[in-house]
Amino acid sequence: MAGRVSIFVDAGYLFKQGAGAVLGAKLGRRDVKLDAHGFVTDLAAWLCSAHPDEELLRTYWYDGAFKGVPSTEQLDVAALPFVKMRLGRINSAGQQKGVDTLMVRDLMVLSQERSIHRAAVLSGDEDLREGIEYAQDRGVRVAVVGIDAGGDLSQSPERVREADEALILPADILRKTLTRAAPAFPGPPAVPPRPNLPPSAGSPPDPQRSLASNPFAAHAATFTRAWLARAPATALANLVASRPAIPRDIDAQMLRFAVEQSGARTIGEDDRRAMRAAFWLVLTTDTPSQTGQAETSG
Repeated sequence: MAGRVSIFVDAGYLFKQGAGAVLGAKLGRRDVKLDAHGFVTDLAAWLCSAHPDEELLRTYWYDGAFKGVPSTEQLDVAALPFVKMRLGRINSAGQQKGVDTLMVRDLMVLSQERSIHRAAVLSGDEDLREGIEYAQDRGVRVAVVGIDAGGDLSQSPERVREADEALILPADILRKTLTRAAPAFPGPPAVPPRPNLPPSAGSPPDPQRSLASNPFAAHAATFTRAWLARAPATALANLVASRPAIPRDIDAQMLRFAVEQSGARTIGEDDRRAMRAAFWLVLTTDTPSQTGQAETSG
């Protein structure tokens, strides 16, 4: 019976090193776009080409998610055939946590259960060495795969020495599947100037004045205007129908955007409430006809 191999991909390492290798720049995660299906397919074909008698069990994909909520891109990866998504966390400082633990756990379980006889690990994390040694002690051959970004593999020398093989991912695979992404937040759309009317007790609040006192609310307003600029009318109608609740994925994206823009380690509950109030204020102020129609129909 042919042996089986599993592939372990650290998405954080892939995006960071891959951008340096084929785009020649240190880019943030939002600035890089990956054709995940093409990458997974080409990676498996390359790793299995030297072992034609092997059977691919599956590819394990490790990534971080803000508060454990997967992004649309992560959900797309999870839906790929023979791909298992494992999600760690991204904390308020933007640091990825728990991914190495998940990878070590899978290496240990698969080797203990004799589910695989070979493993290929695309990562640079030194903390994986224990899992690699554990798998080797149970007869699993382990190859570490690095990405060469101008002569820098960003891999632990100790972990490379422990592995049975040290491979370098072909640049052609990256060039085919990794590209620079369009800006996620192009900036707020132009808003026509409002007429200067004398203030009165019945006048609606000026959103700019209301948001000026809270920087997190201002970031939420910027996010909301960018979301409005690309949201279809049906999405807007569904969103208004759910008021006052904000869908969890949109709320998580808004909080993550505020963290990235402010550099804050945490956002307190009062500031979060201000952000959500700003979201609805901008939504109802910038799109009065659409939101009014949705509320009337509801």
